[in-house]
Amino acid sequence: IIVKEVCTVVARRAAQLCGAGMAAVVDKIRENRGLDALKVTVGVDGTLYKLHPHFAKVMHETVKDLAPKCDVSFLQSEDGSGKGAALITAVACRIREAGQR
Repeated sequence: IIVKEVCTVVARRAAQLCGAGMAAVVDKIRENRGLDALKVTVGVDGTLYKLHPHFAKVMHETVKDLAPKCDVSFLQSEDGSGKGAALITAVACRIREAGQR
């Protein structure tokens, strides 16, 4: 029973730390854009987020508590992080090329 309690506390803390980091980023984006409110969708990937029974819920609650002026939706990626990284790189290259023209 003690091991189960420790695992529960550690998983909850991990979700809160992820949520706190996300809240800080989206709130900073909102501030930098000079907005009263921000609506944003965040892509997430990972077995812990997908399969842990409470991780996603705790993370969402933490983001809502710490960034109340931001409406954050989470979109789960089914393709894996490798494809996501490739997509981000392709978009960044396109944006950079468009800026050089």
